[in-house]
Amino acid sequence: MKCLSYEEKGTWVYLVTSAGAYAVYLAIILGRVAGTPVADAPYVAVLLWTAGASIVASIAGRTLVMAMAKVDYFWIANVIYLGFVLWAVAGSVLKLVAYRRGL
Repeated sequence: MKCLSYEEKGTWVYLVTSAGAYAVYLAIILGRVAGTPVADAPYVAVLLWTAGASIVASIAGRTLVMAMAKVDYFWIANVIYLGFVLWAVAGSVLKLVAYRRGL
């Protein structure tokens, strides 16, 4: 079996976490439809939570991959911090957009 590079392992983690989060999102939204038009289903909170969970799972997966690959702790810590910053920026932007649109 071929040994996967760090980037390829990270891509697999990203693929699995994002696809899994979207499957959960669809299951929840389709469960809420029940006789109402799909466009009227409340989706904002579910979308934000599943997107956030996907980001966190992806970061955790990549960091565990980095730890298993025995990457220096400096890089692991910085990837975790970068993930936190990206999450904070994305969350803040989404909240500001929601406030401006009255959601």
